[in-house]
Amino acid sequence: MLKVDSFNIDDMKNELQEDDLRFLNLSGRKAFHSQGILGQGVIVAVVDTGVSNHTELEGRILRGRNFCNYRGSTNTEDDNGHGTHVAGSIAGTNVGIAPKTQILPVKVLSGDGDGNIKDIIKALQWIKEYKSKDGRKVSIVSISLSTNGQKESEKDLGEFHESIKELVKSNLAVICSAGNSSIEEIRYPAVFKEVICVGAVDLEKKKALFSTEGEHVDVCQIGVNVLSCWYKQSEYDYAVMSGTSMSTPIVSGIAALIACKHKVALGEAIPEDYLWRNLKMSTKDLGIPGADTKYGVGFCTLQPLQTNIIVQHKNKTMIVNDQKIKLDKAPEIQEGRFMLPARFISEATGAFIEFDKKEKSAKFIY
Repeated sequence: MLKVDSFNIDDMKNELQEDDLRFLNLSGRKAFHSQGILGQGVIVAVVDTGVSNHTELEGRILRGRNFCNYRGSTNTEDDNGHGTHVAGSIAGTNVGIAPKTQILPVKVLSGDGDGNIKDIIKALQWIKEYKSKDGRKVSIVSISLSTNGQKESEKDLGEFHESIKELVKSNLAVICSAGNSSIEEIRYPAVFKEVICVGAVDLEKKKALFSTEGEHVDVCQIGVNVLSCWYKQSEYDYAVMSGTSMSTPIVSGIAALIACKHKVALGEAIPEDYLWRNLKMSTKDLGIPGADTKYGVGFCTLQPLQTNIIVQHKNKTMIVNDQKIKLDKAPEIQEGRFMLPARFISEATGAFIEFDKKEKSAKFIY
């Protein structure tokens, strides 16, 4: 039995506060947003409990398929909340990494978060053949579920693996959760070498206690107290959840931005192996030097390791690592000092600014 890789809801909200999204900025998303790279033209398939309509996702949910309760049906309404939360982290207008990405909902889990491996295999085969009305294929498949394989037959696990292989051969990147067992353990599909396996850390970039360890962990991202969309907007707009289910869509959103930039720059879909390498190279090492079983090769982020910033007095253009970024206000000189608002640096690099009112200082957190 395959299950979601998340815990119970930690909190519910109807309004967003600036500090609620602190974790998102650690992805470096603003560094790409400032260049006009927002995930446009990219389709991400969310293999989950379905995706409900939400203002954060308005106009970007494609017609998907239900392989769970109503096999082959186009009714992909979320009856659990997990899938909508995942989709929001990928493409939410405010709570997502790539806010112009289109979401293809593929329902394979029931309202209690459980799913059958045979249904998931059929769903992955359908995703491989999918084309949008304008002929575009899926670029990224986000899978926030796993099993230890004890209730599945070797034959089914073998077919599951083959369906993943076929997706990758067809140039679709498959990004999946490591699991929430807290120990070093084999979980599927995380252990398949063709996938990009995501572990979870907290806001201080320390391994989340629940995150499954193993040599198959490729990268990690924030998976503790992640705020995203709630599927019943009549009750609440947002929910805070934890799990590798939550870190996985953040990496899927990062992948969508990389795929978008490749398309904008080169006019072609990004090759899967190139996207895979880009994700693993877009990391900051954590734990012991090099790859390890807790963090993989490190924290996946688009924040540049070195940042060169050039600004000029009365010039509304800032150059960050050779990229021109327009400012809404030109820097000024006041009392002989060059004044550049700290938020300009934050928006250009994706850093989070932590102000210390007592010390009258500011710290940029990357």
